[in-house]
Amino acid sequence: MQKKIIGLLLILAYALFPFDLIPDFLSLIGIVDDVVIATFVLERMINMAPESLKDKYKLN
Repeated sequence: MQKKIIGLLLILAYALFPFDLIPDFLSLIGIVDDVVIATFVLERMINMAPESLKDKYKLN
């Protein structure tokens, strides 16, 4: 549970932090980097999930 909260906080912090890898004012490119980082963090969260949850939601 603690890892899930940390992962969600990281996603929110990166999305709200004014200094991104690529600034959001650069139209589509700035938003795409936010989506890529959020996807990466969510993927890591899924990989750290217990096998029983992965089996239950067919994530294997």
